Amino acid sequence: MKIREEYQKETKSYAAHTPESRPSTLDCSQGINPYGPPQEALSAIRNFDAARVGSYPHSHAAHEAIIRYWRGCADLKPENILLVDGSISALYLINALFARPGAQVVGFMPTFTDMVVNVGLNGMEYVGIPPADAEYRLDVEALLAAITEETSFVYIDNPNNPTGQLLPVGEVARIAEKAKACDACVLMDEAYADFVEKGDSAISLLSKFDNLAVLRTFSKGFGLAGLRAGYLVASPELIGLLGKASNPYAMSELTREAAAAAMSAQGYPTAHKEQIAAVKRALRGATGNALKLLVTDDRVPICALKHKDAVDLQALFMEQDVLTVSGAEFDCMDASFVRLRVTREEDAPRLIEAVRRVDLGMQ
Repeated sequence: MKIREEYQKETKSYAAHTPESRPSTLDCSQGINPYGPPQEALSAIRNFDAARVGSYPHSHAAHEAIIRYWRGCADLKPENILLVDGSISALYLINALFARPGAQVVGFMPTFTDMVVNVGLNGMEYVGIPPADAEYRLDVEALLAAITEETSFVYIDNPNNPTGQLLPVGEVARIAEKAKACDACVLMDEAYADFVEKGDSAISLLSKFDNLAVLRTFSKGFGLAGLRAGYLVASPELIGLLGKASNPYAMSELTREAAAAAMSAQGYPTAHKEQIAAVKRALRGATGNALKLLVTDDRVPICALKHKDAVDLQALFMEQDVLTVSGAEFDCMDASFVRLRVTREEDAPRLIEAVRRVDLGMQ
C-alpha cells in the first residue's frame, strides 16, 4: 500500500505502555486532577436531557463559559475560540496546518511525547532543546537561539510535562517576540495550567501577539478527561485556518454543557492547590538519598524523580505497588526517571512512604 514513510517508523506513547497493576495499586501515572471534577459538572451530566443526543451539537454554552472565565485577563470573542475533542486533537490540527517540506518545530526537551511523535508523522523535524542543568531547568536562552527563519512554530507545554515546572509569562513574551521576528507561531500547550493562577497563562498576551496560540484542556484541572474536551484560543485568522481542518461538531452536546458547568464552579480548578502543594513538599522531603526531585512548581500535581543509579525506577515503584510513568518514554530521560502525579491528601502517607523506601533502597 502507498503509505507515507513517516507512518512506517516506530513510535512511542506512554499511554500505550502502562504496566499491569492490581486493584490495590496506587495509580500515580495519570496526569489528572486527583480530586476529580467539580460537582457542578457532575450535576450537569446527571441533569442532561438525553433526547439532545439525537441532534448534532450546536450548544454555545462552552464558548460563552470560556469568554466569561477569561474576562479580566483577555477580551475573547467566539471567533478567538476553537473547540476540540481533547487538547491532543488541537495539537494534531496545528501540526497539519504547519506541515511542509523542511519545516522545523522548536521546543524544550523533555516534553509531551505524543506531540513530538506527531510532528515526525507530519514530516517535520522537532528541534529539541535539552535541559539547562541537572535540575532539568528549561533553557530559554538556548530556545531563543534555536528560533530561526526555518522555524514554523515553537511548541511549549507550560507547565512542563513531565517535570511540572512553570515558565513565567515574561519569558513567554520574549519567545513570542523572537518567533514573530522570524515569522513563526508559538503554541503554548497549557494542559496543566489550570492548576495555577489565570495570571500565569499566556492568554494574557494574546492581544499583543497575533502569532500566539494557547491550548487548554478540561482533562486535567477540571477532571473531565473521559469527556474529551478542550479549546484553542488565538487570533481570528489562525482560528479560521484551523477551522478548515477541524471537525465542526467537536465536543458533543453533553460535553459542551458539562465543560461550561465546570468553568462556572467557584474556586475550581485551583480549589485544592494547598493540598497538592503540601503533598509535593512532603514528597520532596522524602527524597535526597538515591532520589532527586527535579525542578517543579508545587501547585502542579505532576513532577519527575531521578534515581542516582542506572535502575528501572518505574519497576522499583511497582514493587511498592505505586504506578508511575517511565522516564524512558521521554526524550532526554531514561528508565532511571519517572513522572509521578501526587495523590489526594488522604492517600499521601502511602505515597510518601513508597518514595522514602525507594530513596533508601528498601524492599
